[in-house]
Amino acid sequence: MSSYPVNAFAMPLSLEQSTASGDTTQAHYILNRLFQDYPVAFAVRLWNGSMLTIGDGAPAFTFCLEQASVLRDMVWFSNPKRLVEAYCSGEVQIQGDFHAAMQLREHFESLSLPLHEKLGLVFRALTLANNQQVLPEHTAHTPHSPTQSQSASAPSSHGIALSYDVPEDFYQRWLGEQMLHSCAYFASPTHTLAQAQQTQLTLICQKLHLQHGDTLLDIACGWGTLACWAAKHYGVFVHGITHNPTQYAYALKQVQQQGLTHLVKIELVDYRTLPALGSYDKAACISIADHLGAAHYPDFLAKVHAALKPGGLFLSHVITAENPAGQQDASTAFINRQLYPAGELTSFAHLLQHMDSARFDVFNVEGLRRHYVMTLRQWLANLEAQHASIAASMGERSYRIWRLAMTASAIQFEQGVTGMHQMLATRR
Repeated sequence: MSSYPVNAFAMPLSLEQSTASGDTTQAHYILNRLFQDYPVAFAVRLWNGSMLTIGDGAPAFTFCLEQASVLRDMVWFSNPKRLVEAYCSGEVQIQGDFHAAMQLREHFESLSLPLHEKLGLVFRALTLANNQQVLPEHTAHTPHSPTQSQSASAPSSHGIALSYDVPEDFYQRWLGEQMLHSCAYFASPTHTLAQAQQTQLTLICQKLHLQHGDTLLDIACGWGTLACWAAKHYGVFVHGITHNPTQYAYALKQVQQQGLTHLVKIELVDYRTLPALGSYDKAACISIADHLGAAHYPDFLAKVHAALKPGGLFLSHVITAENPAGQQDASTAFINRQLYPAGELTSFAHLLQHMDSARFDVFNVEGLRRHYVMTLRQWLANLEAQHASIAASMGERSYRIWRLAMTASAIQFEQGVTGMHQMLATRR
């Protein structure tokens, strides 16, 4: 990589640099400096169509800048949040390996330029912003502009929070045949998502030692998948609860269509309204702690304890923060705020403490992080395959928000920043 002057003001700007050719020269100078020593080769396409390759070898992806102002902000803010916003709004396009492109966030978090050099690069970028030209063929295609509520319905991961204003057919496009709203279990890497989801459902029922006639409380029952599976294959009576109206309507329909109304009852209620009856033999909760936030987890566990009979089994399927408290980088903290808006995740060690304080004895724990990575990859592939139909119905921005969040979530699990644990406990 070529070297650069310490003082960026040392190179005076000529009149020719206000032309398209001059803009390209300035932009290439800025980009080469921003990505000096970047380990992965990629290409950059400017708003005027010119191309630049960063690094050696075949580019893994092409980073398309549709607005010169984005380049200015990249210099000034050195913050991945601006790139996230630019991608969602169509000011940035990604062609090629989207997963590899997401690694740019780590580079920007670690990028540190001397103030005088940063000011010099910003000055160069400001001259570009005054002469930008966006080519129509490069602008983001948005067949239907999303409403404000749709734009704001950012996912929040099991990977992903289920927004009330998103139709069920959106989830059907990528969740998979079983509509299981959390981690599947890949007994073999060659298994399909549907096979892995069925394996997970079976394992959950086996871990709970479900027997004919048992009563099962399914907390945050999602689309009714576990409730129907347990009733159909194990003959148990299931009480499923959800506070999501879209899920509630879908789950009711599934119970009726599968002829399980005599075994399954679905209610639209919040877990806080559970009566302290001690009437259930077993209870399952598939990823609700990430929606509650760590502060509310003790109260949630107290409600579950009160609902179970003494000695009853409780299976909890929880997303956890694997980094020590206070060790998250800026990008991870930002993404977690998007993925887990209810509150920060807690560590596995703290979860065990909460379980003990709530008078649960944990006797079986399985880490599901690698299974969730595979699940997210399958979901993401399904989402990307349905790009055109999703953009047509919900808007390009909504599609990009979901794609971005799923990819960010997959990377966090791959890197071990977040984890997933399935815990089985008995009520004291």
